[in-house]
Amino acid sequence: MQWEARSFGRPVLALVLIASLALFPVVLLPSSPSMWLTGIIFGYGFGFLIIMAGTSIGMSIPYLIGSLFRDCLHVWLEKKWPREIALVRLAAKGSWFKQFRVVALLRISPFPYAMLNYAVTVTQIKFSPYICGSVVGMVPEAFVNIYSGRLILTLADLKYRKHRRMTTVEIIYNAISVTVAVLIAIGFTIYARKALDGIQSSEGFCPEPVRVAHGSAELRDGHQECSNPSSVQTDVV
Repeated sequence: MQWEARSFGRPVLALVLIASLALFPVVLLPSSPSMWLTGIIFGYGFGFLIIMAGTSIGMSIPYLIGSLFRDCLHVWLEKKWPREIALVRLAAKGSWFKQFRVVALLRISPFPYAMLNYAVTVTQIKFSPYICGSVVGMVPEAFVNIYSGRLILTLADLKYRKHRRMTTVEIIYNAISVTVAVLIAIGFTIYARKALDGIQSSEGFCPEPVRVAHGSAELRDGHQECSNPSSVQTDVV
């Protein structure tokens, strides 16, 4: 991060950060350090635009690459994240808004950011709701990472500039800010998980295969139907 900040001017650094945010997710590398540096150098306004530009490209490239290797990814993703894949596949059969909503919620949820870019390619999610939902879902994470970068800058000043001391007001401000940022992140995560659970229960599917006769597992229309206690058939004597 120091090397990037010292080696490039601000316009070039902005392009470097956009490139890193676009390419790191393609090879499954974390992009958070680039977001932190964006917050340190460019702040909330221009920094937010840089992050959204870079991540939009970074979410588009894996979608196109994954489309070429759909069959190879399908089996591995189904074993790793059966619930999320089943949910995305189910959403793909719905309207544009339904696809958009599920993708946005998965972006907010703890589902790995880089893997979601490839996961949607094993379903029939269209590119338009995918990229729109991804951009909306990335907004909270973008602001949290920008704030993290600003906090890292403050802590670095305290460590390396010995004459620098935080006032009582600054300490209180940073303590409140950290608490609010953590609560916002937790709140969005809880909301996303509950919303996804609500979609799952309303559509009536299970992430795990439902056992049927002869010990086999039946997969219907890309998702497993949950048995409803009120609709369980009884034997007729």
